[in-house]
Amino acid sequence: MYQSSEIRRCLCVLSFILIFPICVGTASEPMKYRAEAYRTFQSIEIDGDFSEADWEYAKPINQFVQTEPDEGAPVTESTEVRILYDEKNVYFGFTCSSSRRDHIVANEMRRDAEGLRENDNVFILLDTYNDKRNGVFFRINPLGAMQDIALTNSGDTRNTSWDAVWDCRSKIHDTHWTTEIAIPFSQLRFKRSDSMVWGVNFGRTLRRKNEEATWVPVSRQYGSLSKYRTANLGSLVGLAGITPSRRLEFLPYVLPGVSRIEEDVSTDGVFDAGLDVKYGLTSNLTADLTLNTDFAQVEADQEQVNLSRFSLYFPEKRPFFLEGAGMFDFGIPSPTFFAPPPLILFYSRRIGLEEGYAIPIIGGGKITGKMGPYGVGLLNVSTDEFYTDPADTDEDDMVDLSRTNYSVLRVRRDLFSGSSIGAIAINKQDTDTYNRAGGLDFAYRPNDSIDVRGLWARTYEKDVSDENDAMYFGGTWRNSLLRFNGAYTFIGEDFNPEVGFVRRQGSRRIRGQIRFTPWPRKFGVRRIFMGPDVDYILNQDDELETREFSLTNWIQLEQGNWINLEIRRTSEFLDEDFEIRDDVIIPVGDYDLTSIRTMIDTDEGRKISGGFGANYGTFFNGTRRGFDIRANFKPSGRLAFETRYQFNRVDLPNETPFNVNVFGSRIVYSFTTTLYAKLFAQWNSDDEVVSTNFLLNYIYRPGSDFYLVFNQVYDSDGTNTALEESTVVAKMTYWWNP
Repeated sequence: MYQSSEIRRCLCVLSFILIFPICVGTASEPMKYRAEAYRTFQSIEIDGDFSEADWEYAKPINQFVQTEPDEGAPVTESTEVRILYDEKNVYFGFTCSSSRRDHIVANEMRRDAEGLRENDNVFILLDTYNDKRNGVFFRINPLGAMQDIALTNSGDTRNTSWDAVWDCRSKIHDTHWTTEIAIPFSQLRFKRSDSMVWGVNFGRTLRRKNEEATWVPVSRQYGSLSKYRTANLGSLVGLAGITPSRRLEFLPYVLPGVSRIEEDVSTDGVFDAGLDVKYGLTSNLTADLTLNTDFAQVEADQEQVNLSRFSLYFPEKRPFFLEGAGMFDFGIPSPTFFAPPPLILFYSRRIGLEEGYAIPIIGGGKITGKMGPYGVGLLNVSTDEFYTDPADTDEDDMVDLSRTNYSVLRVRRDLFSGSSIGAIAINKQDTDTYNRAGGLDFAYRPNDSIDVRGLWARTYEKDVSDENDAMYFGGTWRNSLLRFNGAYTFIGEDFNPEVGFVRRQGSRRIRGQIRFTPWPRKFGVRRIFMGPDVDYILNQDDELETREFSLTNWIQLEQGNWINLEIRRTSEFLDEDFEIRDDVIIPVGDYDLTSIRTMIDTDEGRKISGGFGANYGTFFNGTRRGFDIRANFKPSGRLAFETRYQFNRVDLPNETPFNVNVFGSRIVYSFTTTLYAKLFAQWNSDDEVVSTNFLLNYIYRPGSDFYLVFNQVYDSDGTNTALEESTVVAKMTYWWNP
């Protein structure tokens, strides 16, 4: 009965959208931005010098305008781009003037370093489908450090772990710096045509001035994310006579090593081998196959504190699942930048990971890409049986899994200029049971200010046929000064996607948000980001479970520093006891929680940067206070030291106060842009575990890596620390593109 009621509610909301007129002002015809690539028959050496004569024949692009701080004003330091291509690569050459060499900010050399965006840098955004929905983003700094990002959903979804095989070199001169880039056509997906037209934009960051500039103007209403918007692109023309290769790539690996468990006083040898294959079924559709998949080089998850009743969310980091990951997106977006998503129907970390253990992946395959206006994603992965020894494992951490197969089919149909509809089907099957999920979703974007989204999903399990639906409808309207966001979510009590992530089941949620985003440019203040959030969560019987009101204030100073103040008032109505820690119970009852949090962050482009935050407030029937410290030291592009410490103390009546500590530190030394060493250590007082991870990574040729990995895990109760296990492995991959 409840399902019929929910469906009627959803239909009423959808009818309102379709009937309610959205009036969009008619704008004048936009200026045409065209970049032309010049065909070269010379051999282009990627050295940052532009010594080949054909660079002089390429038409320069030099009309860059600011996104911030002075939107629409010319860039303060001249910037020029030229484009060449041959039968294998497209080449980009940037010349970036700088009035003073010592004003160039460059302290990262490692590929895909998070701090690269805080350096001086240039970027290329290519929309090879020319559909204004998807793109690939390449960023380079003056030291030649590289970053590549896959963009989907008009730039809203950014896959920073995506890696293409490409090359670049940068050089710093007295009055300017240059970078020369080669991107193979084999790494890009595009439709075959005698004369192709791609979407493109270029940009530059001048970090000392905190200045962002682009070739095609983009609105700063999306803040720092404006540069990723695929709706604001020019045209790249002149690419003629390029035949997309039948992309075939092999990436085999070998992995020898040793592992030791101290309790068993034994050392075991390890040897493994596997293979990844990539094959272009068409110029727009790619198949990925993996056999005996290994992720030894993937960094451990960053430790988190959980003082709530709900599960923590960790991002995917494993390469096989990141290729084309945006195609499988189906869920409810996060309400705020730092909050976990309420629902993801396909969460790839459910495959091959269980209770902190890596479950062997026998093999898998994936097809992603486009077929005309349709985006297609198909995935199938099989995992091996896995179990833990009851004698060595706590009862809560026991794992006993049989062989399991996972299948996902995702289809999305483009509509109009930026809208879409889609469907997804998911199946998890082992020898005894199954869990299935399916759903429909839509996105409606009549212009760059309005974004309306909705979905319906259902899960299927044996002996479950009721309260297994989920629905969502939400929308955002924004301009350069204001942003309004509202959403309604329903998740049934028995909605259980075992290959997904659900933050809170059995709930109805109504949420609203307003943000005021002026750019005062007075008294040292660059911009303000402030406004209220209202959140109501009810149970299946429409009884209030959580009511929350918060006021968020972010202020950015002209020097790049940020100041934050957040006040939050929450009412919680617990209908069952909540065990926050072993034998620490918060009883059934009604609670009013008030908290205040403040934070100061400095510009990460400086040699010494960091942040400090503090929080205090009531916590159920007690109090909670804590602080968060970050410190970064980057004296040059070679050495980087990053550390973070988070402390929380909870004091509840009739209970002994307890502390929660999380510490993490990372030291990176880059010998070159293709060779670096990293030491990463973490401590979580909740788990009483200290872990260390040492990684040496050498990219000995584009696409091919050598890794040396040394991991150790220590048991720590705060006073004593004892080594539990150690692992040393060497892994070599070889990228072959016949």
